[in-house]
Amino acid sequence: MDTAERQKQQLSRAILAAAAHDFELSVAGMAEAAGYSEGHFQRLFRRHFGLSPREMLRHSRIERFAEQLRQGMPVTQAAVESGFGSSSRVHQAAQEGLGMAPSRLSRGGAGERLHYALATSTLGRVLVAATDRGLCAVLLGDEESALEGELASRFPKAERLPAGADFQAVLDSVVALIDRADADEPAWDLDLRGTLFQQKVWAALRAIPRGRTLTYGELARQVGLPGGARAVAQACGANPAAVVVPCHRVVAADGGLGGYRWGIQRKRALLEKERRNA
Repeated sequence: MDTAERQKQQLSRAILAAAAHDFELSVAGMAEAAGYSEGHFQRLFRRHFGLSPREMLRHSRIERFAEQLRQGMPVTQAAVESGFGSSSRVHQAAQEGLGMAPSRLSRGGAGERLHYALATSTLGRVLVAATDRGLCAVLLGDEESALEGELASRFPKAERLPAGADFQAVLDSVVALIDRADADEPAWDLDLRGTLFQQKVWAALRAIPRGRTLTYGELARQVGLPGGARAVAQACGANPAAVVVPCHRVVAADGGLGGYRWGIQRKRALLEKERRNA
């Protein structure tokens, strides 16, 4: 085994060790798992992945913190559960990573009103929802009740109301994106809730032209996180707006389709339709 391959295996061992400890392992602990001194481990890690191990651990804690807030956990409890030891640390992390105050994310849409509508597309049922700020969800599925349940889980405390006739044009435009690869995409206002990193990935996804694909690794490099294919895949999986944010255009490096939260058959159908019309 050559040196590069051995280093890759040892760094992977450190990441697996961190994951086994819910990313609350110290940098020194990761270095020990890799079998390197802490200083040498940090230099190798940055060279291979484009960020420091401390930044990787912090990013993982922010993602966990955000998810717990979305589930309605109080800010203080979510901070402790995510490994932030003080209020100053959690508010700094929120400023750097969430793009909004923790209290807003934890409210689960409390005090907000959103309207939604359902339609049938060639890929099954589609639910489109919007707040006063813009589109906040485009969900695909087979059962209306499941789609409404997913919307409720994203905005558990919001007032969710069936949209009126003035929403029909928005709904029709989304269905056209699914059914027709040559459909024009209106310049919608978006209100997509996610961490700053997720927002960065989602913006990059919207820049991928129809008929083109990127691998998770290529997209990671575009957003400034070389070696961060796994983090990019997680951000794609958290995408709340199918087709509007075209995460189906990101595929595996081995030529496979990779994952798709709304089903691999839907991903295949979208890509094939776009390739035919490119």
